[in-house]
Amino acid sequence: MKKCLKIFLLSLCLLIWTFTLCAHAVEISIIAPSAEEQVLESGRDFYVIGSINRQGISPEEMSFDIRVDVAETGLVRDGKIIPLRTVRSHVDSSTGLTPERDIYFRYEGKAPWVDIDRGELSKFPPPDLVYRHGDPDSFYDPSLKAVVIKDRFAVLIQGGVTKDFDTNYSKSYSDELSWKMYRILVAAVSGDKVLATAEEDIMFGTVQEKVLARFSPDEHMDRVVAFAEEKGLRIYRDIFPGYWPCSDGSVYEIPRRWRANDALEYVEGKVHAIMYNISDKRCATQEVEIGRIAFEGWLDSEDVIYYYYDIGEPSLKYNTWDGLDKKIGKLVMFENGDRFVFTRAETGQVSEDYYPKDTINKADWNVYNSVSVESGTPLVLCGAVTPIQPKLSEVIPNDDGTFDVGNRIHRIRYKFVSMIEGTLYETEKEVLLERKYTNHNDAWTFESIYEFRHYFVLPEGLNGKIVTVYVDALDKNDEEVEGSSEAFYLWVR
Repeated sequence: MKKCLKIFLLSLCLLIWTFTLCAHAVEISIIAPSAEEQVLESGRDFYVIGSINRQGISPEEMSFDIRVDVAETGLVRDGKIIPLRTVRSHVDSSTGLTPERDIYFRYEGKAPWVDIDRGELSKFPPPDLVYRHGDPDSFYDPSLKAVVIKDRFAVLIQGGVTKDFDTNYSKSYSDELSWKMYRILVAAVSGDKVLATAEEDIMFGTVQEKVLARFSPDEHMDRVVAFAEEKGLRIYRDIFPGYWPCSDGSVYEIPRRWRANDALEYVEGKVHAIMYNISDKRCATQEVEIGRIAFEGWLDSEDVIYYYYDIGEPSLKYNTWDGLDKKIGKLVMFENGDRFVFTRAETGQVSEDYYPKDTINKADWNVYNSVSVESGTPLVLCGAVTPIQPKLSEVIPNDDGTFDVGNRIHRIRYKFVSMIEGTLYETEKEVLLERKYTNHNDAWTFESIYEFRHYFVLPEGLNGKIVTVYVDALDKNDEEVEGSSEAFYLWVR
């Protein structure tokens, strides 16, 4: 009897010591939402991602769950915590981690191109995939969407924008998260004991000034970041729910979730849109962000400001009379009402294929101040255009969260006109730029539908003449676009 009592007391002491150790040892902190992105559009979903410092104690010895509550900040400050959202993990008590059996690896809502090894995904799975093993319907329970690994946690909070997508949101919540200040309350809990806490406030409203831009290639991305920082604009770098990066560089995509959240951020506020490297398909900038703005009918609004690189690129190498030089491009605003701009001309030895890293043989950086070209040599004209607002019936929302934008500036019409002889040459060219890149044995191409690089082999009838080149932009319906007429002098020497 005494022996049993000693064992019981020893076990109790160990248990008390373990809880005391845990309470002092564990530390948690919030990584996302980041300090720069604590204003979210009304209704947004978001991830709460954080770090766990176990002070050298293994998860098996320190098993706890992460609980996230979202409550109105004002009430919390008054001492009234009324959670509007509560999400809690359910770790395996033997490992202290979210068990693989509770991750739905066969989820059919992922993008068809996602092909990530199960072992890679299990290192830190997206909380979107959590359910209760043996209960398929629990996959739709928003209160379960939390993952805990050794040194991190991630929780999905649903604000309402995806309430009709793979969730029983409407059974769990009565209201969307909208136009208030909320406090995120994170706790590491073991049973009824709170071992550690962290908190931060977020505002649901509208980001007043934001950037819309493609984030590749790297040089362009660096310039976009610098541009945003200089002007105090929001650039979205916290990951959208449903767009989960893995440690091997791959991304687990749930398109209908991340696209809805991405698009939502562009329905209000002033948008600073950079027309560079935007392709027609598999490009969120076009299919999601510009698409949503077009769907709302305000691509032509004063609240959408368009920019371009004044030389057509972030930087270009070119030949000069005494060697090689490099010109740095500047992001310039399209003038009010303008839809079209020339950025440079190239003459001399030029190729139809375009490699931005190559050196330009001969460049003219101001097309509007006249251009000259040797007879019998090619002429290249480069430029950019803005989107145009289609009829609302021409903007089609798709089931996958993208939009088909049915009209844009599609072709450019050139007329080469002599004051004496009239029109000597006329042609039309598509608005499309293909940037080609190579790297060791790899090669790839980026297409841009709001830029062009038009290659001309001029007819002999222009040799020795100075002509005026008149330019008009046409949309997909072959109608001239207002604000897109340009003209410059060309001397074919």
